[in-house]
Amino acid sequence: MDLVTAFIVLLVILLPILRGLFQRSRLPPSPSFGLPLIGHLHLLGRMPHQSLQALAKKHGSILFLRLGIIPAVVVSSVDLAKEVLKNQDLTFASRPYFLVGEDVGYHFMGMSLAGYGDHWKKLRRLYTLELFTAKRIDSFLSLRLEELSHMLSAVLYAHEKNQAVNMRNLLTCFTFNTITRILMNKRYFQHQGEELQGIDSSEASVFKAVLSEITEISLQFHISEFVPAYLRWMDLSVYHMRRLHADQDKFLQKIVDEHKYEKNKSSKDFMDLMLELFDGDPKGDNMIKAAMTYLQELVSAGTETSATTVEWTFGEILHRAPHVLTKAHEELDSVVGRSRLVDEADLPRLPYLQAIIKEAFRLHVPVPLLVPHMSMHEASLDGYHVPKGATTIVNAYAIGRDPALWDNPLEFRPERFLGSSMDVKGQDFELLPFGSGRRACPGMGLGLKTVQLALANLIHGFDWKASGQNALEEAAGAVIWLKTPLEAVGSPRLQVEVLTSCHI
Repeated sequence: MDLVTAFIVLLVILLPILRGLFQRSRLPPSPSFGLPLIGHLHLLGRMPHQSLQALAKKHGSILFLRLGIIPAVVVSSVDLAKEVLKNQDLTFASRPYFLVGEDVGYHFMGMSLAGYGDHWKKLRRLYTLELFTAKRIDSFLSLRLEELSHMLSAVLYAHEKNQAVNMRNLLTCFTFNTITRILMNKRYFQHQGEELQGIDSSEASVFKAVLSEITEISLQFHISEFVPAYLRWMDLSVYHMRRLHADQDKFLQKIVDEHKYEKNKSSKDFMDLMLELFDGDPKGDNMIKAAMTYLQELVSAGTETSATTVEWTFGEILHRAPHVLTKAHEELDSVVGRSRLVDEADLPRLPYLQAIIKEAFRLHVPVPLLVPHMSMHEASLDGYHVPKGATTIVNAYAIGRDPALWDNPLEFRPERFLGSSMDVKGQDFELLPFGSGRRACPGMGLGLKTVQLALANLIHGFDWKASGQNALEEAAGAVIWLKTPLEAVGSPRLQVEVLTSCHI
């Protein structure tokens, strides 16, 4: 009897150890054993998407890394991206710990970085059924057209002054104003020559600076994300985030207070809708804070991702593929004509323009590693073991440049999409600028319309030439900008009264 008891005790002790060793042997390939404390963090470099692409070429399309104490799995193929984002969507539906979600995100109350659960489901339902419906987005068309008119007028102003246009300033002003007017009925910047001039300089500059800083550092790697919770205080970024949060909170609270006092407005923005939905709700204040978080996410991420996509598109066209501009002009003249601007209703009838946008998203996906997921329990990918709680990263940058998928992948060639049904809306895993599955970007519809409207009318309205040289190198950051802002000269193709009209 003692031997049986001893055998059972031995099994109880050894089985977890053997199971752990077995699972460890089934982990995906790893570049090395890693260094003490930091694991494989030293391999990521300033451009993690490029570093992970290089590692995938060497070790395969699924990698296991240890980022500090955090296990991480990186996938860089269409099949594995589909497995994570669709086939096993629920398993990978949560998010790992992000420093930005702690304070700036009101303790993970916003939707992008919230863990998977009831709070996230409620927000998702709210945004998809109440705020980001096609009908609601269409209702703000007049605002988009007004901002479009301001942008085109700024290009005309530069032409009259014989100046080059700073495309980044131009596009950032357009996207920022478009989104803030829709979300909170505020227009913060006006175009004037090459520079952005704040309508309320102190308010606008502080808000824009805070949001730009949050966007720049939000998805970067921070020490506190890879150490035990009790050591997070060692990360100086924690205190930096708290300062940003204080500035952000002060501004957003002012927006909420203004909306509470402005009753019975004829036109309602998203903040008005949020206040109505939670009026009388005992948890309403908390939900409004969550909404404030998401407003910040939409303004910062929506501005940067839309603007950088259009800037990269012009960079590629003007410096590497001038024939694309000629073909786009021919299509626009044939479909739209020169007596008006491009209407959103025209967009489905412009296959070459759509191909240009798809090619820009393929080659220059704004957030190259998407937003990381986290496995909520143990899983299997391509026969390999994925531990519970593993940070799971989809390298959309590597997929978009995979020579097994794309002929001459570094060439900007929109023609590759002509006659193809492939789209950017999350159903085709070769092209994932907005992610896919239940954690896909809910603002995709608004972001896509903003990019399409801006690019179509800038191309239709003007002949463009590059001003100076640009190596088209990437800058490090959560959103991938051109390292050197693009400068270009625009000459009108349409009549001035057409370009400056708010009505299409």
